[in-house]
Amino acid sequence: MNNKYAKNLEVIAMNKLLMKAVSLIMRFFSFQFEGFDVLNSTEVLRRKNILVNRILTLANILITIFIAMYYDTIGLPKSLSLLVPTVLINLLITYFVSTKKDDYEKQLMGMYVAVLSVSYIALRLFVLYPMPFTYIFLYIALVIIALFQNRHAIILGDALILSVASFIHISEVGKGSASTLISENHDISVYTMFLILFIFVITSMVFFSEYMDRERRNEFKKREELEQNFKNVLWDVFDTIDDFSQVTEGEESNRDYMIALMAKRLGMLYGFDEQKADEVFNYAIVIGVNNKFDFSYSEEVKQNILSDYSKIHYKLGMGNMMLRRTRIRMKCESMVRSRYESWFISENFRKIKAEDKSIESQIILLCELYVMLRDKQSYKKALPHVKTIKEIVDHFTHFFDENLMNIFTENNVEFEVIYEKINS
Repeated sequence: MNNKYAKNLEVIAMNKLLMKAVSLIMRFFSFQFEGFDVLNSTEVLRRKNILVNRILTLANILITIFIAMYYDTIGLPKSLSLLVPTVLINLLITYFVSTKKDDYEKQLMGMYVAVLSVSYIALRLFVLYPMPFTYIFLYIALVIIALFQNRHAIILGDALILSVASFIHISEVGKGSASTLISENHDISVYTMFLILFIFVITSMVFFSEYMDRERRNEFKKREELEQNFKNVLWDVFDTIDDFSQVTEGEESNRDYMIALMAKRLGMLYGFDEQKADEVFNYAIVIGVNNKFDFSYSEEVKQNILSDYSKIHYKLGMGNMMLRRTRIRMKCESMVRSRYESWFISENFRKIKAEDKSIESQIILLCELYVMLRDKQSYKKALPHVKTIKEIVDHFTHFFDENLMNIFTENNVEFEVIYEKINS
């Protein structure tokens, strides 16, 4: 029983060790990096250099194992001629990605050094041990170079690998029957054709990938600019809301409050419940109150507000209400001016007349009209209550719902009381 339990513990420990090793390997070759700006060309190239350098490190380890297996055939001088340069190149790339993080020229140099490194490995590996499986490293080298997703790197890599392949092919042809690549069934042209085809495919992939990456970056930049423009517009809207929401003084404040009270009363007479009538009151008075918007925000606070949908929704809702309420006031003034100044009638007025015919807007418009007719304006004198009601009935009835107009005229005394009480 104890032996079985001990074996289970060993299996569990081995599985954990294996999973940890796999996790470390996956992390070693991971594309994910902390604090990575995809729009920064230097950072992108540095990450690619890191990835390729890790692959080259693994390749060097495997090549070292391979040399150890065939050491008697290869020998020490030839082994060192391959391992020493590649290790030094690894160290050079590591130096670039570790100490020259923000230097684009150094990262670019690291990329070209890596291309030269894999091309050199492909050549030396076949020369040290000329076999079909070492020839395959030519294809592996092209794949490694393609990881840069850079047209300049792949073009240089294509030229170098094709040169290495040409040298190998010419050497193999010179060996005649001793060649390890040429057999009775096929000659060296087969290797050349397949290599050229692979170069064409891998180069096309890099060109297409680079094009798509460039388009994605351009689109990302456009979206980032659009987002920034949207934020700027949003703050302009909030500032406008702040301007409209400041407390007005004296008669103007009384006037807004008066219209709001009349609108609430007319809404209740029309059949609105208390909550709906309060909404009409708030809608009517919205341009005459201070909503306590503070726009002295730091950038950090701004970002917090912009990330809070409810705050944006509230502020934009208030802004929309203020703009609609302002349009009602403009519409009312246009109506009154068209009555006393015949020259004022225009296409603009006809457009204003046709907009926002909701019953809530009509209630506020009717109350605004009553107050505007009662007050003295630069283009008209102040009218008494009876004259005001007559003006509304005779000249403005067609602007309003018939039932609403009947309720207003039947209860007109209530609105006179509100007007006189607030102005007293």
